[in-house]
Amino acid sequence: MCLGTGTPSVPVSAPPESFPPRDMQTLSVSDVPDKFTPRCSVVICTRDRPAELDRCLEAVQHLDYPRFDVLVVDNASRDARPREVAARRGFRYVVEPVVGLSRARNSGARHSNADIVAFLDDDSVPASDWLARLVVEFKDPQVMAVTGRILPLNAAPSQERAPSLPGGLDLGEERRAVDAQNPDWFRLANFGGIGNGGNMAYRHKAFDVWPGFDERIGHGTPLRGCEEHYAFFLLIERGYRVIYAPQAVVYHPFPGTLEDLRSRHLRNLGISCGYMTLLFLEHRRHRGAILRYVAQWLKGDSRTWRWQLSENRRITPRWRELLACVPGPVFYFRALLQRGLRRNSDHPKSSSET
Repeated sequence: MCLGTGTPSVPVSAPPESFPPRDMQTLSVSDVPDKFTPRCSVVICTRDRPAELDRCLEAVQHLDYPRFDVLVVDNASRDARPREVAARRGFRYVVEPVVGLSRARNSGARHSNADIVAFLDDDSVPASDWLARLVVEFKDPQVMAVTGRILPLNAAPSQERAPSLPGGLDLGEERRAVDAQNPDWFRLANFGGIGNGGNMAYRHKAFDVWPGFDERIGHGTPLRGCEEHYAFFLLIERGYRVIYAPQAVVYHPFPGTLEDLRSRHLRNLGISCGYMTLLFLEHRRHRGAILRYVAQWLKGDSRTWRWQLSENRRITPRWRELLACVPGPVFYFRALLQRGLRRNSDHPKSSSET
């Protein structure tokens, strides 16, 4: 589940003292096979988080990659501070006036003329070799999207393995290539088995073979997530491949308390249920796979792709999880209604660059 624009602000702290961690080998451009260095755009969508944005841009300035530009997409911030941050760093700045993370990402892709478009959350911090690690996977012409590993930013020792708990984002250390030949591709693509939106990249030409991020869903809409999973699903369904590259690391704030983690887990369950409603109603031939996944979840089967703790830890009782799922279909239908109202607006807005 992507944590992008619209999520609560967190205290801004410095990256870890050893950054990246000493046990994580970094990759320089000279290490990339055949020096495969297509042109890239790094797109950072932001809303009302100038301090976090500045920290992210500082890390982006230190990326070890020779051919990239940076585009800040301001998704209806309430003041000019994001513009000032982008200008101070010397990066391009685009305004997307209609709130919605999917809409902002699509705007960023439209304003890019690079071969690869990579996306970061504004409160994340990429490792210096992050972009190189993503890009090398695009040597395979069937690959349309690549995701990377998301680790906690400044996690306390007691939180060392917390990202593997419900609500965590860590998919572990094993590289994963998913296409339609994988019998489990539908479940992996749609339910978090490939990656999350805070660390991903796409071929620019993907936006020619796929409609782009569905603007009915994602932060800023009633159905506040799963837009990246829907993108992976649609690209694989069209015959392409998506890669999870765990050595492409981004650091992201993690809930500071168990109660915060519990709240996010329950909120994500409602969003996931809304997303399943979308899949069930709009992709009928996959209804059997959806029902099997729901049955496995109700039985308590673990998702084998998640980085697991040695002990089984449940952070919320099952009855609360079931209750959290109830609003999901409502989120979906509200998203449909909101999108319909926007399409019928007499004065549609579009993004602009400054």
